[in-house]
Amino acid sequence: MPRHIFWVGLLAFSAIVDRAQAQQPVAPLTAGRILEMSRPELDGLFAQGTATLLPSGKVRGTPITAPGTSLGPARSKAARILWQGKVVDAEHATAVNRFVGIKLIRGDLQWGTSWMDGRPALLLDYQATSRIYARNRDEIRQVGPGLYLGRMYSRTSPQPTFVMDFILEVVN
Repeated sequence: MPRHIFWVGLLAFSAIVDRAQAQQPVAPLTAGRILEMSRPELDGLFAQGTATLLPSGKVRGTPITAPGTSLGPARSKAARILWQGKVVDAEHATAVNRFVGIKLIRGDLQWGTSWMDGRPALLLDYQATSRIYARNRDEIRQVGPGLYLGRMYSRTSPQPTFVMDFILEVVN
């Protein structure tokens, strides 16, 4: 077979595959899909997120443990037994973490810039509200309808230290 026929055929096949992929519906982003993401994918998703308010009331939380590994999703779901999310009081700009069903560790909600990329984020700062968590700060962005990705940092010197990612979901 002449080379030019091979290359024309390869280009035509490539165009067909590209068109077929473009027509595939994109599955909506879910907490389950986020739990399957790698560290770079989580960083990219957070970077694309939008700084917006959390609605008042309970938001279900899932810590993201071992991102990008086969055991990560199962470990994250098991960790939900301990940390179950937050109870948001938008009127008073606070949120309280729920551990094993008990409201513990309150933080102040405020707008600020992300330590990851300098862009706007909703911050949950514990510095003035908790001795246990005073060194910690959460950054939260909306990544889908009713779906938020958060990053927890510790105030360390000379730079803050990334601790972990977490998911917040509005459930009715």
